[in-house]
Order: sequence, then C-alpha cells, then structure tokens
Amino acid sequence: MSGAWFFLFPAELRNGFIPLPGETVQHIRVLRLKEGDKIVLSDGIGRAWQARLVVQGGHLSQAVIEEELVPNSEPPIDVTLITGITKGEKMDQMIRAAVEFGVKTIIPVVTSRTVVQLPGAKREGKVSRWQKIAMAASALCRRSYIPQVHFPLEFEALLKLIAEKELAIVPWEKEKKRGLLSLLQGIKVPPGEVLVFTGPEGGITSLEMKQLEGLSPVRPVSLGPRILSAQHAPLAVISVIMALWGDLG
Repeated sequence: MSGAWFFLFPAELRNGFIPLPGETVQHIRVLRLKEGDKIVLSDGIGRAWQARLVVQGGHLSQAVIEEELVPNSEPPIDVTLITGITKGEKMDQMIRAAVEFGVKTIIPVVTSRTVVQLPGAKREGKVSRWQKIAMAASALCRRSYIPQVHFPLEFEALLKLIAEKELAIVPWEKEKKRGLLSLLQGIKVPPGEVLVFTGPEGGITSLEMKQLEGLSPVRPVSLGPRILSAQHAPLAVISVIMALWGDLG
C-alpha cells in the first residue's frame, strides 16, 4: 500500500471520481501532494482502496479509485480497552497509543477515584475529541478500521458489561500470585475478544476490585514490582497481548 491514508464514509466510496471533503483537501495541500499522486482511501470498517489524485476546478479535490486493497493491519484478536478517565492530555495520549497497538474498542469509565468531572454536554465534547484522536491515529498507522470510543460508563454499568464476556484482564498492584505473562501463557486457546480494564490515577479501590473479582471473566494480574502510571499500565498489557496473541512482532 502506498500513499497518504484518508478515511471517507462508506457511502462516499464508489467507483469512478470521488469528491474529497474539504478537510481532506486541506490535508492534501499540507502534504504538498500533486495530481497523479497515489493515496489510500478507507471506509474505517475494514476496507481500503488505492486511489489517484485528480484536479477538478483547478484544485486537487477529487480522486479516482484504481483498485481495492487487501488490508493486513488488523490483529487477529479483538482487544477492548476499558480505562478510568485520566486528567489532562494523559487520556489523549493513551487513546492514541492504544489505537496504534491495535485495540478495537475504547470504553472510558467513571470510577470512585476518577478526578475528572464531565457533565453531560462536556462528555459529548470529550467523546467527539477522543474519537477524532482515534481516527487520526488510525490514519497515521494505516489501519483500515477506526476503533470506536464509547460514551463513558459508570462503574455499575461496566460490571454488567464484563459479566457477559469471556476474559477481562485487570492489572492490580495488590495482586501477588499471578503475573500477566503466566496468565496468557496458561491459556491454550486465546479467546476472540479480550477486555483490559485499568483504573485512573489512584488506581482501583479494594471495594471495586472485590466487585470485579465476583465476576467469572475477571482475571487480576500483576505487572511486576514497579507501579506503572495510569496511562502506561494499559499499554503494557496490550503490548504483551498483541505479542502473544496478536500481530506485534
């Protein structure tokens, strides 16, 4: 696959000449692309096409599809990152990196130690921002799928979600018996989907952990003797999962 990577709505992708959205045209100008240059257009749900830029009305505002590609950038396992909402740019950085590692879904969660307050209107703005970050990260690392960032869940709703799944890995600093690697290596047939839940700054409370441990899919694990930050702990877990069960290396 060659050329810059852009996402368009599936309905906009068809054979023949495709008008490009203004934001895409602006990006093309920034990249100093010219007529005839190759780009890749993806629908964000798994398909991608090689296209060629053409001039319309004196501007590089159209592309013509040349062939459908066979994307190979999606891992064989679906990883859902469930994370306590963190402060400042930490959440942005975590989402960006998680998308690059190959997560399929991101679910922010409000826990008892969540410091960030997000009233209704502000939540919508945050989710929109996080989704744009996920889209930009997907284009940067040339994924054919844009991970969905869900509207934040309350902790009680999270428990119901986890209860219906097969495996949920929960790093916890008080877990001393089982490490992440030993857990994964002990599972002979990897599930099709795995959930990773990490807390915000301050971590997961003992009461929350007790509620989680009451769910059959939950496996608490240790990440070693050092305490990792809220934005780095989930990335450590995801990288090991992708190394053993995914396509990382």
